[in-house]
Amino acid sequence: MSRVFWRRLLVTAISLVVGLSLAEGIRRLFFPQSNGWILFCLLGILAAALGLFLDLRLAAVFPGPFPPSEEIQTDLLQLNRELEERASLHQSELARLNVELTLQIARHQQAEDTARLNEERFRNLADNIQEGLSIVENGKMVYMNERVCEIFGKCPEGDLRQRVRDFATPEEAARINALLTRKSPPELQYWIRRPDGKLRCIREHYSTVRSEEGRRLFIVTSDVTERAQAYQNLEQAVGDRTRELSTVLEISQRIASTLELEPLLNLILDQIASIIPYSGAAIYTLEENSRLKVAAYQLPNLPHLAPSLSLPLEHAGRFRPVVTEKRVIIIEDVRGEPPLAQAHKSAGLAVPSALFQHSHSWIGIPLLLRGEVMGLLSLTHEQPGYYTETHTRLAQAVSHQIAVAIENARLYEQAQDLATLGERNRIARELHDSVTQLLYGISLLSTAASHSANKGNVHQAQENLTEIKDNALQALQEMRLLILELNPPLLQKHGLVAALKASLESIESRAGLETELHTDGVERLPRAVEPDVYRIAMEALNNLVRYARAKKVTVDLQTRSDWIILDIRDNGVGFDIERVRDGGGMGIHNMEQRAKRLGGRLEISSRPGEGTRIKAEIPLLGHSTENSDWTRTSAENAEKSN
Repeated sequence: MSRVFWRRLLVTAISLVVGLSLAEGIRRLFFPQSNGWILFCLLGILAAALGLFLDLRLAAVFPGPFPPSEEIQTDLLQLNRELEERASLHQSELARLNVELTLQIARHQQAEDTARLNEERFRNLADNIQEGLSIVENGKMVYMNERVCEIFGKCPEGDLRQRVRDFATPEEAARINALLTRKSPPELQYWIRRPDGKLRCIREHYSTVRSEEGRRLFIVTSDVTERAQAYQNLEQAVGDRTRELSTVLEISQRIASTLELEPLLNLILDQIASIIPYSGAAIYTLEENSRLKVAAYQLPNLPHLAPSLSLPLEHAGRFRPVVTEKRVIIIEDVRGEPPLAQAHKSAGLAVPSALFQHSHSWIGIPLLLRGEVMGLLSLTHEQPGYYTETHTRLAQAVSHQIAVAIENARLYEQAQDLATLGERNRIARELHDSVTQLLYGISLLSTAASHSANKGNVHQAQENLTEIKDNALQALQEMRLLILELNPPLLQKHGLVAALKASLESIESRAGLETELHTDGVERLPRAVEPDVYRIAMEALNNLVRYARAKKVTVDLQTRSDWIILDIRDNGVGFDIERVRDGGGMGIHNMEQRAKRLGGRLEISSRPGEGTRIKAEIPLLGHSTENSDWTRTSAENAEKSN
């Protein structure tokens, strides 16, 4: 074989070794998982072809004879060493690259394992928490745990707006959509209706994450139905308690505002209905003869009650322990036989069968005041077993107020009786001090005139007759004033202002006084105070006519800050107040007692020769005048006077 053949064979072999080394480095660097045989073949063929091509080109460039074989061998050895050194370097670099690539692959595998482990942990955590977790990515549901489906009754789909549209109640949906239009809230609480028809209250917290891939919304859903219902129950309880306290307060105000028992008790029954529903109600007062007298009632189809209808305690049956044992009794069903029906039967009155057919559940509350039973509150309801201990608590809160009202009415009645007796005694004294003495004087003058006429002393007889006439006119005037004071018809029909005006006109015509009346827009005052205020005024005017020798009297009647102001002034001779008190004058004492009984005060200012001023201030007792402009007018006048 020729040298050319061996040379070419050597170049091809060297090219093949270099190609295979490059192929192995490229496989380890870029294709570590593949076997690389195809790459080896391709690069080997290319390397061999490249060696032959280079050999031919060198032969063409250097056509002369080859150097001696020793030199060739030396060059070949040198070239072989260089190739080995380069191959070793490439192999080291390829080994380093292979190590780095292996490390990167290991790190990537570790990251994938960590991500897979974290995903498993996340799913386990999300599936086991009590709250529902949903992930919405670019408007599509990409994840939800089972708790979400349990809360909603089925698995929701789509974004938040679709969830609200599918599950929220109509009122809540309108509210939430209006809120979402303005802003994206961090949380929402709303009521949903599940597919099974149940209402649930849910609270959702929202967290949004934005990235290059889009928008991701995390929704944490909690079922807060029990909490919401508890809050609603608390609000209802607070509202009920507020209504109860308002009712008790209003009843207290009513008690302080009037002393007329029957209308007050009817108002109390109306107000009790707002906190304790009933189909029939009655209030009984316990009389001294151990009878329960019907003081007020609310009963359908029973507009009028027999006068003085009462129920003897011995006939009260199962209702009797309420009074005798002073305790609340609840009966599930009285079967149309409440105490009011028994009172009718006890009085021998016919009771229509349909009148008490609504009476089933019954509750009786004793009306206690200072440990004493004042009466009985009876309530019935058409539903058997309706009343419970809750109604007992509510009724007891009102029962004390009713007992106070009954006691106030009784005390007022006693005070009225005492006042009537005192008034009779005063009238007797007035008659004795004025009319009786005048009549006795007329009697003496008549005897004297008769004696003078018998003696023929006509002049003396005429003087006696003149005095008789004057005394008779004065007695007539005194009697008219007393009658007007006792029973003024205008006071009952038209009120205090009209009665004062008529009295002043009468005084002006009979006594020749100039009178003025200023009422400051007041037309009517509470009926409970008008009679006493009128009698204070008449006492002052009677004393003025008898003793003051005045030419003018002014009466001012006005109201300021819930007080009635009666101011009477004259320009008479005046008097010494202490001297009159020490002398036992009853007029001042009577006026002071009346003002004190009404909770007011009386001021008297007078000096001899300077006239007299009598000022009475009486509280309104919670009443208001019938003139709607009264308060404003009084306040304006008070400011003007200041």
